[in-house]
Amino acid sequence: MTTKTTEPEHPGFSTVTRVSPTQQVREQITAAILSGEYQPGAPLPSERQLCEAFDVSRVCIREALAGLEAMGMISIQHGRGAFVRAGVGEEFAPFGAYVEMHRDELIDLLKIRGALDGLAAEGAAARDDDDLLVIQSAHQAFVDAAEQGASAENLVPLDVAFHLSIAEVAGGQFLPRLLKELNGVFEESRLIMFNRQGQPPRSAKQHQTIVDAILAHDAAAANQAAAKHVQGTVEWVAAFTTAKPIA
Repeated sequence: MTTKTTEPEHPGFSTVTRVSPTQQVREQITAAILSGEYQPGAPLPSERQLCEAFDVSRVCIREALAGLEAMGMISIQHGRGAFVRAGVGEEFAPFGAYVEMHRDELIDLLKIRGALDGLAAEGAAARDDDDLLVIQSAHQAFVDAAEQGASAENLVPLDVAFHLSIAEVAGGQFLPRLLKELNGVFEESRLIMFNRQGQPPRSAKQHQTIVDAILAHDAAAANQAAAKHVQGTVEWVAAFTTAKPIA
């Protein structure tokens, strides 16, 4: 009689439902590595386990792993599996490689996001004061975290929540959904940005300018402030290089 062995489950991963499953798989594995769930040198789950955890095809998993290897996050050893690179938690090179590999795509998407963020801020400025409380709350959560020296990993979701709060208040059928999808693209680049010296307070100050314009119900100023905020990221991505320190 043979004993059936079962491989361990990985409940930290969630089923993929977005249009871009490969990207979401890559983002979730990246987050798991950064959080320390998989230490340097540790093996990732097998392809079969990852297929089951994410509910996607083996092709999708292989594409996601190939992307992580190209970013320098993991090494793939044929016949053995994928392993977290040594020292990945202490250096920015993997993320720098990601930005450099996807620079043109990121810039195009950021320009679109900037235009949509501007429209969202303009729309939010037209809403009643009571509707704007959620924006103020999301802004304050980011400010508090930045002042307390929160890590980039903790600041990223707060930054996303702030921008999405504006889109939700602005309303509409498609704008919040589009901005939610676009914000999901920029997780890796946001992680680099918030690790830059002085970036969290700079972002908080720019957020404050957006909030002030919205609270003043100045639609034009809100649009301009939101678009200018994203334009700063466009310029940073355009100039970014791993050949010099991130500062």
